[in-house]
Amino acid sequence: MTSLLWKEIKEALRLFFSAGEYLLSHHPSCETFDDDVYHVRGRRLCIGCFTSYPIAIFIVCLWLFGFISMPIRDYFILGFFSGMVQFASASRLSDKRPVKIAIKVFLGLGMGFFTIGVFSIPIHIILRILLFFILVQVTGLFSFFRMKKFESICRDCEYYGSWEKCPGFKDDP
Repeated sequence: MTSLLWKEIKEALRLFFSAGEYLLSHHPSCETFDDDVYHVRGRRLCIGCFTSYPIAIFIVCLWLFGFISMPIRDYFILGFFSGMVQFASASRLSDKRPVKIAIKVFLGLGMGFFTIGVFSIPIHIILRILLFFILVQVTGLFSFFRMKKFESICRDCEYYGSWEKCPGFKDDP
């Protein structure tokens, strides 16, 4: 039983790391999605991930080192309203690259402040961690709207539904 489990874990890791560039950009390598990625030294990096996560981490670090301090409710308010800007990603408004980047900046601020809010609640740390993971899952549901937009873009492509034939999903940019 243990060797079977280990074999499954190794296979999952192999698949994960074989995804190559897709892990960094997770957008097809085609002109249609070119505005969704930064191009850095021949690598494609997702604008959302490589804008939002560093900002969220920076905000949390500022809090950890004592540079940010406010009532818990204010973290949630800032996090909520900053994060809500993400809904604009499902609209045509976000088709303009500068707008898309600004939306992701606000998403990073929202994630950072919301995370601080959750970890500032005066309850047991296990409950805070549990609450954090539940909220991450709930907010992940909102990405459904963004994925629907992706799908509508791909629907017009000759390779729609034939992902293994799509040149945009090949590992070489």
